[in-house]
Amino acid sequence: MSLYDLEIIDLDVNIRDKKVVSAKCSGNKVRGFEKAFTGKDAKTLYEVLPRVLATCSQSHLYVYIKPHTQTSITELLMFLEIIDSHMKHPYAYWFPHIIKDEKYSFPSGEKFRKVNLVSRKIKEIMEKIGGKWPHVDYLRGKKIVKITKEELRDIISFMENELLGMSIEDFLNIKRLEELSADLKLLVEKSIESLNWNFGLRDYLVVGFPFKNTDLDYNYIKDEGLEVSYKGKKVEVGPLAQALTFDELVKSYFIKYGPSPLLREISRIKVAAKLISEINDLEISSERFSISDGNYVSFAESIRGSLIHQYEISNGKISNYRIIQPTTFIASPSGALESAVIGLPIKSAKDPVELALTVSSLDTCFVTRVRVFENGKLVTTKRIGGFC
Repeated sequence: MSLYDLEIIDLDVNIRDKKVVSAKCSGNKVRGFEKAFTGKDAKTLYEVLPRVLATCSQSHLYVYIKPHTQTSITELLMFLEIIDSHMKHPYAYWFPHIIKDEKYSFPSGEKFRKVNLVSRKIKEIMEKIGGKWPHVDYLRGKKIVKITKEELRDIISFMENELLGMSIEDFLNIKRLEELSADLKLLVEKSIESLNWNFGLRDYLVVGFPFKNTDLDYNYIKDEGLEVSYKGKKVEVGPLAQALTFDELVKSYFIKYGPSPLLREISRIKVAAKLISEINDLEISSERFSISDGNYVSFAESIRGSLIHQYEISNGKISNYRIIQPTTFIASPSGALESAVIGLPIKSAKDPVELALTVSSLDTCFVTRVRVFENGKLVTTKRIGGFC
């Protein structure tokens, strides 16, 4: 098996009578890579860690340094990383499937080009805060970091004028889908039937920052490599779980309809809006990163959901390291990904748009290779995700 194959989630789907009747997920095959950190200098691991874990790099960095230092700067970088991914997501994974308009095509359409410009602006701000990627120069020594809300004006303008059609504050307070406007209204109108694709788990996990009313008891995590459970159950992690902790629209539609790809996508934008609304002017001085021997469990909510690090430091060196990524929860056999597609109606096995929307709504850290079988015969293979 090649490294290329390891960095792919395999999902085999069987269709009969225009409906998914069974599914089998490979689980996250990229486990144990963090053993490479063993023996590394714990004081400088922050230089290595976000380079190795480039997907959600700032969330991984935050989780590593949180037990040892103040995290205001890293929190801001983490917010921007999440906002960047979530704003691009519907333009990369939803609009190209549901709207036959060149303007919404990916990656050359006018709309994606606009959101890509905003993405570049976000990266410029991240470079101002933390230096060139992976944005860690404030951990090397004293640095004064200053950022103002005004510097986010291009990001806020795109979100309010193109995506939402209203102020971020108003969007966070709407209670009904009929109140939506601009591109998000169009997304809902063109995919409203997916609100009824309410297949999936009903157990969720949200481990903490940047969300409140959450709780994690690490002793209840059962990690068996390809499979991870919490309190004896497979759980869904990610934007839907996160939005259920704070948003009234998401809560009410979840109660009425249950989980769905559309509600996950709306949750993704709700999370982005919440985080950008919480960014305020910041002026702070950093200090050189320092660390102490000990055994640590640290966690946070990343782009794709719950992220957990457990590591041990002895004599200033990493002696043990274990990471549970959101993908490990999502792609667990009999977990969220499998459960979300079983029962899904499929109009065409050769072009299963319903699978594309459902799989991308869960958005694993890697590409998901979906092999579609109809009546036992392989019909098509789709590569979904892996961009934002």
